[in-house]
Amino acid sequence: MKESQVQQSDKDEWRDHVLQEIVDFLSKNKEKIHGRYLDQRSGKLPRDFIEEKGLMDFELAITFLEDKPKGMGLGLGFFKATLIR
Repeated sequence: MKESQVQQSDKDEWRDHVLQEIVDFLSKNKEKIHGRYLDQRSGKLPRDFIEEKGLMDFELAITFLEDKPKGMGLGLGFFKATLIR
């Protein structure tokens, strides 16, 4: 498939798949993420507090860098995921 033939619906489908993969990863790895937080940071929020306050709940936005103006980003084939709180 040539790059110029990629339709928006195909890009949207891929973006949705990547978002789901990220959400699944975060959900499956909550304990590891919290464990690394305790190992690496001075703040020591307990996991139950983080869960109770919704601090592990995020909206994710993905922007394909090819959709950005030329001269910005890492180049074609990369995407940027931003956690929005």
